[in-house]
Amino acid sequence: MEQHNEKNQQPGRVVKRRRVRYDRILIALAIVVLIFILFFSCTCSCVKCVCSPSDNADNTKISATEATSEGSTTSNGSTPAETDKNANNGTSTDSAAQSAASLTAKSDDVHRGSLVVVNADNPYTFLSGDTNLVSVEEKRSSSYTADNADVLLDETAVSRLNQFISEFVTVTGKNDVKIESAYRSKEDQDSKYANGSSIFAGGYSDYHTGRSFDICIEPDGMKSYYVPSGDYEWINKNAHKYGFILRYPEGKFDATGVNPRSYTFRYVGLPHSYYMYENDLCLEEYVEKLKSYNSASPLTIDTGDAVWTVFYTELSADGVSAINIPSCQEYSISGDNIGGFIVAYH
Repeated sequence: MEQHNEKNQQPGRVVKRRRVRYDRILIALAIVVLIFILFFSCTCSCVKCVCSPSDNADNTKISATEATSEGSTTSNGSTPAETDKNANNGTSTDSAAQSAASLTAKSDDVHRGSLVVVNADNPYTFLSGDTNLVSVEEKRSSSYTADNADVLLDETAVSRLNQFISEFVTVTGKNDVKIESAYRSKEDQDSKYANGSSIFAGGYSDYHTGRSFDICIEPDGMKSYYVPSGDYEWINKNAHKYGFILRYPEGKFDATGVNPRSYTFRYVGLPHSYYMYENDLCLEEYVEKLKSYNSASPLTIDTGDAVWTVFYTELSADGVSAINIPSCQEYSISGDNIGGFIVAYH
């Protein structure tokens, strides 16, 4: 019951004291706290928003650390693989193309991604998480076959291979393509080296990447290695549109250390396959060329569907590189297995 000080009351006038409504104060405070939490969560989410990893290239496990202003770059000018890539390699969305972000790449990340160079001078490191190996036989489309269930490739490469060979069958009517000689473990390669069927000891074969494979054809049931003649020439002329390159082209022995092969292909992803094809570059030549392009002066690659910006950055001396990605639709980042990273975005 309310109490009043009668001494201070005037005759004939009733003085009412306002009751303090603590319940209303608590409700108001709760609403303010809720609004603050929602605002903070939205801000954090938006600050870390970055363009989606491209499904055309693998991405290393690069972590987003802090947002940066649009167009900002690292001191050495590139981005690492993969995520991903990826990455995995997700597809771009309109909502993902709003912010820039800073990624952190470590020394191991140099050895991951679809552009790693593996040859006599640069052995593969077999790092966990570089590839997601799957059975081609289990994941393939009906447009081609695999030599057996043990033929393994990175899942992204198989997905793009399905699109690639399906289009080949649609255009040419040929359905006799077979995939073999894909991923090899170090032990598999050592065995081939020991019996003389390969010039590379374990660790030095591009097949270790899970992105290289051989194409055979079986016209009339007679299997032979692929050569670009007749209807089959379509494969050479269109592989780059799906992210594939001829791994050991004619006239590139000095760069690759391997005699030309018409049947060994490698998945490198877009837009890199376009540039290599159009400029007659093997993988080693392409990666070396990219070292002259940094974030301030990048390479531009037009694939017809998009105009990509590509640049290179070396791994920092302390083994940890901060790499800034501007606002974009999608991106891919790959180590080169030598000492740096290649970033592509549009």
